Amino acid sequence: MVNTKDKFDMVGTKIEEFSLPNSRSDNVNIRDLQGKNVVVILLRDIN
Repeated sequence: MVNTKDKFDMVGTKIEEFSLPNSRSDNVNIRDLQGKNVVVILLRDIN
C-alpha cells in the first residue's frame, strides 16, 4: 500500500520561481500567479 500522507506533505510549500508554457504556448511565470490558488500538473512523456 502507498503511504498517501507523504505525497501530500508538500501542499502549501513555497517553490522556487519558474515558468512553463501554457496550452497556447505562452510562458506563464509562477510569480504572475502569486496570491492565487494554483494546481500544477506535470506529465512525463513516456515515449
